[in-house]
Amino acid sequence: MDFTMPSVEDLTGSQQESYTSVTSVATVVDEKCEEEGNVLSTHTVAEDGAVEVIDLFLPEKRYMFERLNGKIGRVHQSGATDHHRPKEESHHAVRIFDYSCIPPLDDETELPLKATQIDYNVEPNTKSHHTDMFEMTKVRQDQDPLPKLVVRRGLPFFLNFHFNEKFSSDTNELLLTFQFGQAAAVSKGSQITVSVNKGIKPHNWSAGFSKIEDSTVTVQILTPNDCIVGKCFLIVDTKKRDPNEEDKRCQSNGDHFTATVKHTTFLRYHHNEPIYILFNPWLKDDQVYVKDDKVRDECIVSDFGKLLVGNYKQVVAVPWRFAQFERNVLDCCLYMLDAVHLEHTARGNATVVVRNIASLINSCEDSGVLLADWSGHYKDGTAPTAWLGSVLILEEFWKKKGPVGYGQCWVFAALATTVCRCLGIPTRCVTNYSSAHDCDGTNTINYHWNIRGEPLDSMNTESIWSFHVWNEAYMTRLDIPDSMAGWQAFDPTPQIASDGIYCAGPCPVDSIRQGDVHLRFDTALLFSELNVNRFHWILRDDGSWRTILQKNIAGKAVLTHSPLNDESAPEESRDYVDLTDQYKCAEGTKEEKAMLLRANTWATNAGVFDKGDGDVRVTLDQNTEVVAGTSFDVLVQLQNRSRFNRTAKVTLTLLSTYYTGHRKYKVKSQTFDVVVCPLKREQVSMRVLGEDYAYYMSDCATFKICTMVRVAETDQLFVDCTDFCVLCPKLDIEISEFIQVGRSFDCTIKLNSQMPIDLTHCEWMIECLGVTPATKIVEKDLEPYAQVQLNFSLNPCRPGKTIFMVSFKSKQLMGVYGTREIEVTD
Repeated sequence: MDFTMPSVEDLTGSQQESYTSVTSVATVVDEKCEEEGNVLSTHTVAEDGAVEVIDLFLPEKRYMFERLNGKIGRVHQSGATDHHRPKEESHHAVRIFDYSCIPPLDDETELPLKATQIDYNVEPNTKSHHTDMFEMTKVRQDQDPLPKLVVRRGLPFFLNFHFNEKFSSDTNELLLTFQFGQAAAVSKGSQITVSVNKGIKPHNWSAGFSKIEDSTVTVQILTPNDCIVGKCFLIVDTKKRDPNEEDKRCQSNGDHFTATVKHTTFLRYHHNEPIYILFNPWLKDDQVYVKDDKVRDECIVSDFGKLLVGNYKQVVAVPWRFAQFERNVLDCCLYMLDAVHLEHTARGNATVVVRNIASLINSCEDSGVLLADWSGHYKDGTAPTAWLGSVLILEEFWKKKGPVGYGQCWVFAALATTVCRCLGIPTRCVTNYSSAHDCDGTNTINYHWNIRGEPLDSMNTESIWSFHVWNEAYMTRLDIPDSMAGWQAFDPTPQIASDGIYCAGPCPVDSIRQGDVHLRFDTALLFSELNVNRFHWILRDDGSWRTILQKNIAGKAVLTHSPLNDESAPEESRDYVDLTDQYKCAEGTKEEKAMLLRANTWATNAGVFDKGDGDVRVTLDQNTEVVAGTSFDVLVQLQNRSRFNRTAKVTLTLLSTYYTGHRKYKVKSQTFDVVVCPLKREQVSMRVLGEDYAYYMSDCATFKICTMVRVAETDQLFVDCTDFCVLCPKLDIEISEFIQVGRSFDCTIKLNSQMPIDLTHCEWMIECLGVTPATKIVEKDLEPYAQVQLNFSLNPCRPGKTIFMVSFKSKQLMGVYGTREIEVTD
């Protein structure tokens, strides 16, 4: 039989309101068959879950009914129907679109109370759930005036229900249904219905009456500590408690039939405002519980931090606004989980959520957020060094529902931190200095040279990154031993596929330290980034190879941002906390040897660790305070520890590289012949001018010094590669002392460049939450050694402490930053 299936938009305004808010359901029985006990109809649920309808079979026609406010609505349709058809085939979900004016039920029919309004009590609920920092929970005149309710699982919250008449729990029953996702179903665990009783039950979905005053009812609701994390919608059903109910009859004059209502009617109310439920690091029974208040404040509450780049001798702190509480960020994070079709029942497991976030951040998957690019060319996007925070990236992704350009490891890690903190998972960024990229699982890095000391780039596919930033999330896990609970490392930077997706982890940090590389997920990969050795392969003139083993060249330091800013600590280390001991055993200890033995049993090449030493000691002495554009010297010390003269050929090569270790440009190379007297030292120096390298600097201003020393008398051969970076100038920010909401204030930014060349394609990025959105300002080309001053005014829109951030980039110089903390008063 054909049915017309109109959409909700086809209804009139009044019909839509009833359609989406209040319905009543009854089971209808053909009176002729009632005495035989044959029920020929029942109510069914529409596909969208919004309307329940009545399915009624009569000898000649089939009707669908919905009772609204005491009246029966009928869907018109024609055609004969076999009224003996089995009941299972009579269930069809259709939308009511044309109401017939069938006479109302008699006056004896008593309808349940009608829910007229629900108050989410946003302010007290969010304060007790530590979610009042979300902008969506506040009323802002310039934005959506209706605040949203954000709660954390496992803690009770209170809702006020308003009815059209006085409410009594003795005569009225209240049912609450919570639906997660568009295809919510009881069978999938994404639709939960609870009856409001006298109290709540711990660790379960439950609801209890807290207060009843006339027609207003306050209900306390509790979610379990493993509840689905996401956005749910609330449905309210009200029902009369009437054990002595009598059958009620309704008649249709037009079609000449009589039907009987067999059970109590209830009214259904659909509330349009969602409830957001998050992980709860404040709850002891939650998977992501953190006991330490300082760690929780830093890894959940803090929306500002510093990303550590540079190298282990030159730690550079890049400011970053995570902005996990900004408006639309939570909706964007939940959309990301929808985009990969992550089942709602899996969204209560932090392990699964974190692994999916790691794959979602990069765009190697179809629904990823950020495009990766290490080429140095970003004409159709934003350079990774230009970003100051996550807001602009997420806003663009939310708007276009497609990937944003461009990111590198610290941007991927920062964005993952934003998403995880937003959802309630304690997360921080971690930097591994001298991070190995082992392509073949051998726990070794192979580097190839010719005999003249020149790297063979075409063969050097593996590399040591100057730094690599990944994440740690704090949680317990059911799939690993309890002893491995705590910080779990994961990496959203797309390097190699893991189980078909581009991500790594989460894996226990402790398993990396102990060399338990068989534990899930991707422990072997993260272990290799910290613990590989490097084989140098030198191609002789006769075509044969000579190999030299270099130990302990990865994992020089593992650091994370310090929230404490300890004034007693040295200035250069105030920005970070050293985590190296949590990832690696001390070198040379029995513990380290046992760890390496365990790990190498799982490696594809458990190599032999052996190296012969000569009697000439070679030491590279590099100045770590070189400002971009200034000249410097590359120094090599040779110490002869023998009692005979030693003749050495020293080749020094300076390469401009990307921070991934791959060459961008060969800047300079020089060879020296040196005679070192017995028990004496000699120094070799290569002068590098600013003009030599200024045109060839990479994004992170990273360079590699390649050194080869050959001793003629002993055939000793020394090779090494050392990274360093030149320091970018810092921006000076001048701001008015007194800043007030609604009153403009002046800002001045100063740049003092030491670059001896013109700077082209110049651009400023300015961001200060509550004061100004992320803004790009195009600057004219700058002359050599330029001193620039940028002046502008801003008008803050909300009070509180915030961080004013600015970055500058050009084609020749990137990664120039400045920050200033300000306080805006009412």
